[in-house]
Amino acid sequence: MTIDLTFIFRFLLAVLAVYRVAWFTKEDGPGGIFTGLRSFFGKLAAREVHSSGVQKFGIFWTLAEISNCPHCIGVWMAVLAVPAVLLPNIFTDVLILALGIAGLQSFLVRVTSEE
Repeated sequence: MTIDLTFIFRFLLAVLAVYRVAWFTKEDGPGGIFTGLRSFFGKLAAREVHSSGVQKFGIFWTLAEISNCPHCIGVWMAVLAVPAVLLPNIFTDVLILALGIAGLQSFLVRVTSEE
């Protein structure tokens, strides 16, 4: 593997794509999809509580915790982005480009926002 300008560009776009997806999942999402997923995982996690009130820390609890944490989602999205950077093809290039542009736009809005 050589680190050339194309690789650096693809890497930076992947960073922005991961940023966008991680922070997008923190919002409601289109049609409230992410709110629904967080609620769904939370309900499944509630079933994992023993009658004594002790949490089992099962898979649904883990998914509920991850879905409420944009930093956690970012880690998993980064793991998924690595093959897209290292093994490029037309599908991954289009996906990273679209999400990378959206990530840059999201980042610029956050940086220039007066809130």
